[in-house]
This record gives sequence, structure tokens and C-alpha cells, in this order.
Amino acid sequence: MTSQKALRYQLALLLASSGRQHILATLAELLKLRPEELDALLADLEKVQPKNEKKLKSRSSQEAIELIVAQHPEKADALRVLNARFSNKTFLPELRDVRRFLESHSHPSKSLKSRSDALPKLLKVLAEADLSELISLCEQSDSSEYSSLGIISDHILGRDG
Repeated sequence: MTSQKALRYQLALLLASSGRQHILATLAELLKLRPEELDALLADLEKVQPKNEKKLKSRSSQEAIELIVAQHPEKADALRVLNARFSNKTFLPELRDVRRFLESHSHPSKSLKSRSDALPKLLKVLAEADLSELISLCEQSDSSEYSSLGIISDHILGRDG
């Protein structure tokens, strides 16, 4: 059992045995707050909670890119460009494209269920890449212009360029 889960059980027992008001009054005393101040803090916490999963995911992807950029400031511009292109699906527009890219960089991708799930792993791989490779990826035309089916048909027809 994790410590977080154990804490939840202990708090549930305390609430059941002592009651909410008594627990909050004691907690306020321990934190050197008036009970009204603690109530206000708890009310503020409830307002801050994300309303839906989509907001949480978009915020976490933005946090992920900012964290990577902070660790690799020399690659910041290229990483932001690729992140924007990934978001609007002009860079690795389909999950299979993301998987192919990750596998070509020696990173397993079988467990990925969606493009959005792949973003943190993709950002990490991109951050590890050379700056010249990132610049090259930024300069590539939109992936949607030439599908993988076009590449396969060109290969079959012997039009490799």
C-alpha cells in the first residue's frame, strides 16, 4: 500500500470517528490558521481543480515542452516549432508515424495508444537529437503532402528518388 493510500484511509477513519468540523478545527490549530481561513483555503483548492481531462492534458503537454526547453535552451526554438507542428498534425500526423520515428531512434513504441500519449516520449527523443537534425525536421515540408501510401506506390513502381 502506498503512503498516499494509507494516509487516505487514516483520514477517512479520523473523519468517521471525530467529524469534519473537529478535524478542520484541529488542523487549523496545527497550521496556525483560524478555521475560517482554512475553510477559505479549501474552497480555493476546489476552484483550482481542472474541470475536465482535456484541460489537464493540454496543461501537462505545455508543462512537458517547457520542462524540456528549460533543460535544452539551445534547442528551444526548434523544439517549440516541432511541438506546434505535432499539435496541428503537420509533423508525424498519425500514430504509426510517431511509432516509426521513435523506433528509428531506438525507442520502443508498442505501448503507445495515441499521439497525445506519445508526446512526452517524443519530446524527450527530440531533445536528445542533434540540433542539426532538429533544424532539418523543422524545415521538412508538411507530412500530409506526401502520404506513406505514396512512398510505397513509388517504390513499387520504381520511382525512387
